[in-house]
Order: sequence, then C-alpha cells, then structure tokens
Amino acid sequence: MYQLQLAQIILFIVMGFALPALGMIGLAWALQLIFGYHRPSPTKNQPYECGMKPLHQATLQFDIKYYLYAILFILFDIEIIFIIPWTLATDFVSAQMHASWFGPIEITLFLLILAAGLAYAWKKGALEWEQ
Repeated sequence: MYQLQLAQIILFIVMGFALPALGMIGLAWALQLIFGYHRPSPTKNQPYECGMKPLHQATLQFDIKYYLYAILFILFDIEIIFIIPWTLATDFVSAQMHASWFGPIEITLFLLILAAGLAYAWKKGALEWEQ
C-alpha cells in the first residue's frame, strides 16, 4: 500500500515537471513552424567568423597555460563562494556550542590554506606568462 502511494507521488512529481516542459517545447516548435520562415542560401549556411571568410580550421590547439588559469580560477572562485554559507553554518554551530570563537578561527584557517595554495602556485610559476 505504501509503495503504491510512493509510486503515485513520484509519478505525479515527474509528470508535473515533464508535461509543462514538453508542452512549452512543443508550443515553441509549432509557433516556429507556423509563423517562422526559413530561406537557406549558400551564404547563410557558411560558417560565420567575425564577418570574414574562415581562414583556417576552428580546431586550434591552446596553450596549457589557459587551462591552468581556468582551473586555478575555478578552484579559488568556488572555494570563495562557499565562505558565506560556511560562515552562517559555523555561526549556528557556534551558538549551539556556546563558543563564539569557533567560526572565525575555522574560516581564518580555511583562508590561510587558500593563501598557501595560491603562494605555492605562484612559486611554481603557474601564474607566469611566457614572454
């Protein structure tokens, strides 16, 4: 009995999200077929690259430094984003433990670890461009 009710609830939730989404996609497709126009030509079907004719293939190999910068940015950016929720969580824990020093010390330790990681990347030359 319980499993049947759970299955019905799950089916209701799935259909509640799937049907409106599929309905909107179908409506947009139908409106495009009715009101839209499509007149292809060789010029329109040509790959667009800054208004000029393409000079070479678009698959160029990038320097590894670009990827290294991206990884470092994502690493530090995501960790910094977690500081605010972490502060709120440690504030709650500090109130429960009656220890107001817990949150600031923990976040200071976290920031020191981030600074050490940045200093290590800087020391290894990960942030240097080749001249």
